[in-house]
Amino acid sequence: MNTVGPGSPAGLREANRRRVLDAVLAAGEPTQSGIAAATGLAPATVSNIVRDLCREGRLSASTAVRGGRRVRAVRLAPLPGVVAGIDFGHRHVRVGIGATTMAGVRDPADDDGASVRLLAERSTDLAEGHEAAHGLDAAAGLLDDALADAGVARTDLLAVGIGLPAPVDARTSAVGEPGILPGWVGIHAAALARKRLGVPVVVDNDAMLGTLAEQAWGALQGVDDGIYLKLSDGVGAGLVLGGRPYRGRAGTAGEIGHVVVDDSGGPPGGSVCRCGNRGCLETWASTATVVGLLEPLLGAPLTVGEVVARARGGHAPSRRVLADTGGQVGRAIGGLCSVLTPARVVVGGELAQAGELLLDPMRAALERWALPGAADGVELTTARLGAHAHVLGAVALALEHVLDAR
Repeated sequence: MNTVGPGSPAGLREANRRRVLDAVLAAGEPTQSGIAAATGLAPATVSNIVRDLCREGRLSASTAVRGGRRVRAVRLAPLPGVVAGIDFGHRHVRVGIGATTMAGVRDPADDDGASVRLLAERSTDLAEGHEAAHGLDAAAGLLDDALADAGVARTDLLAVGIGLPAPVDARTSAVGEPGILPGWVGIHAAALARKRLGVPVVVDNDAMLGTLAEQAWGALQGVDDGIYLKLSDGVGAGLVLGGRPYRGRAGTAGEIGHVVVDDSGGPPGGSVCRCGNRGCLETWASTATVVGLLEPLLGAPLTVGEVVARARGGHAPSRRVLADTGGQVGRAIGGLCSVLTPARVVVGGELAQAGELLLDPMRAALERWALPGAADGVELTTARLGAHAHVLGAVALALEHVLDAR
């Protein structure tokens, strides 16, 4: 009997095939020796798996020239269709269309490889606290527009990945924590979206999708142990451990925004968080807090971009707010680094545009609050994919689903 289980030969073969496919998805067009290095599998094992997957039509291999040498390059075999990613924020939704061979495809004009081509992209604002049905209606309209922009028929859409700024139970796709995304609480997001969009749908937390994108195409490439930190309307983290995304028992690992960093005194440290606790990191480090501290002083509505511009121009209050924000984030990350000892922490979300104005105080706080030695060698950097990271991660999630289903 050829039983497939975690410890069976068939189970091991399937796990190794999945590792090879993941390596190709992450690298785009690696050599077989590159796959062996990335997976730890023997070159002969990789060669056999690649041959089988090429025979099945899941991969294709061809001769390429790398560094003046002829090598065997491997890529995902194209599928007849496209995938889509939908990134929901607390106040926006963004839709992107990606080809099924987009993994690792860079914009040729971008020398540092930080840009990944989407066939089309659309976005719009949403009301704070929007209902799930309203958000999905908006996303469906954007999806139709983006497909039209890409010149792709709706019937060619194979799957959709969705990112939500809230904990998502991987076992049920249900959204938890009533205060975080109230219009979606208790809803089985994948099932509802599948009914609305008419295609297979997979759902994950938006910080994890930023992690997937940065791992495949950005600042977490080749990093075995790292953290992606999203600082935006909400605050969350995605974890990479042993080269693989870590979601935890229920898929909700990484909710660092709801770790209490300072519950003393007045606001923002004494502010009550939407999760119900007082003094969570999100009450210190969200975009709402940053602009909210400065708007009374400046007497006008602000954006994060305007705050950053003022800070770079020497505006002392703006610089102080960004420094305080970075200090509190560094304090929270210090504890996480003491436990996980990552090699790199990547900061994404709207606040990442502050760059070193945010990262410098983060580094100082990280060194202050991490266990001695745990912060040594930890690299702090901003996300390479910018505002597109989360929709690209949703595209990657959809692509993984299509590959798994083949």
